Amino acid sequence: MLHLLNHYATQEECSFTLSLFFRPEHLHWQSSKQAIGFAWYNNDHAIYQALAYFWIENHQASSPKAASFGGFDFDRQLSEQQLFTFVEEVFCWLKTQQIHTVQIIQTPVCYQAHHIRLEKVLTSFSENTIYETNQHLAILDIPFTEIIHSVAKRRLTKCEKESFVFENNSQKVHEQYDFIQKVRLLKGIPVSISKADFLSLFEHFPESFIPFTLYHNHQIIATCTAIVVVPHQILYYFFPASDPNYNAFSPSILLIKYLYEYAQVHKFQILDLGISSVNGILNENLFRFKKNLGAIATTKQIVHAKI
Repeated sequence: MLHLLNHYATQEECSFTLSLFFRPEHLHWQSSKQAIGFAWYNNDHAIYQALAYFWIENHQASSPKAASFGGFDFDRQLSEQQLFTFVEEVFCWLKTQQIHTVQIIQTPVCYQAHHIRLEKVLTSFSENTIYETNQHLAILDIPFTEIIHSVAKRRLTKCEKESFVFENNSQKVHEQYDFIQKVRLLKGIPVSISKADFLSLFEHFPESFIPFTLYHNHQIIATCTAIVVVPHQILYYFFPASDPNYNAFSPSILLIKYLYEYAQVHKFQILDLGISSVNGILNENLFRFKKNLGAIATTKQIVHAKI
């Protein structure tokens, strides 16, 4: 049955593994304002089998507030009918609070096979659903060079012949941010997070946010952050940037190789390379770049619903 929560549910209260963005500490980080929480409660086992959190402002409910995804998460044991009822009751409750629109950025379906069921349920409640193209690498017990296309392999070899230096020094994240901001402004790409918020992520979640940076002649040429979304399961390639002066080398390929190898050592199953589309429109160059690295395409659902 549906429960309204007056707190953020802990891992001990849930029957499924909470991702970083559903953990209480990250929910508190997203906003000083408390989100409205919903849970599907299993009376027999006294445990939550599904969760959803929404922040309400100006007659709109949004999830997440400041994260890569939010929306609904649930136990694979939840039946089709229970899942539908949970979503329906959440939407009905929001409507009683004079909420007019609901916006949700949902988990990529590659994270859990059973999430494909949620896509269908949410689509039935939404007049406007966008399916972003998401791409990920499956972490296998074979070298990175064996999963990538020959085009990418040639670029990788070219990088490895140069004196590029890899670091993951969390003491230099301010320098990392300045580089990302500079590159994105040059390319006309929005900077989606402030410097203060970026630095605070490393301060508050040092085990979940890991900088990956390449240097040449003591200057950054490519960088990204590895986010541990679920330990030993999902690693996320976040906020990348590469110096356009090094396009002939594609240093991001070498950086992703280091990420892939890190994921292997730490027993992750998926390296999420993020979306390759905006508002459902595919960025063909970005899609091809990731595909040449062996990436698998799935979807990430963005829901805009009027209630």
